[in-house]
Amino acid sequence: MLTAKDMMNPNPESCTLDTPIQDIIQEFADKNIEYSLVLDDEQRLQGIITESDLIEQQANLHVPTAIAIFDMVLPLGEDKFEEEIKRLEALTAQGLMSTDLKTVDLDASLNTLASLMSDAHVHHLPVIEGDNVAGLVSKHDVIKALVASR
Repeated sequence: MLTAKDMMNPNPESCTLDTPIQDIIQEFADKNIEYSLVLDDEQRLQGIITESDLIEQQANLHVPTAIAIFDMVLPLGEDKFEEEIKRLEALTAQGLMSTDLKTVDLDASLNTLASLMSDAHVHHLPVIEGDNVAGLVSKHDVIKALVASR
């Protein structure tokens, strides 16, 4: 049975919390990469930045709408608006990274990885060993493993 350890990239792309966004964009372009894990000074996983994060940062700001009912104005979507403002203003990895991460351990099976990617709509799963990143499994790694297992 194939596990995350068998199919992971043991040297995933990474940056630090204080890496400037412009440096990350340049690295994505130069190395043709799709993600960068964001690590703290002790090399512990703090977040991830993907191509989608970089593209969304450049997208137009969505101004929240409001409705008026009997002399009251009710704003709609203020929380999302504040989040968008923070992402637009991000100058470093820490400001842009996604922190709601799905991770797996070294022994996660191919079926577990595929299910998690499908259910959580993620394309990159950091593989954690203890407090540190051991590697990363991408959707491409899962596809290659499916082909190899046939």
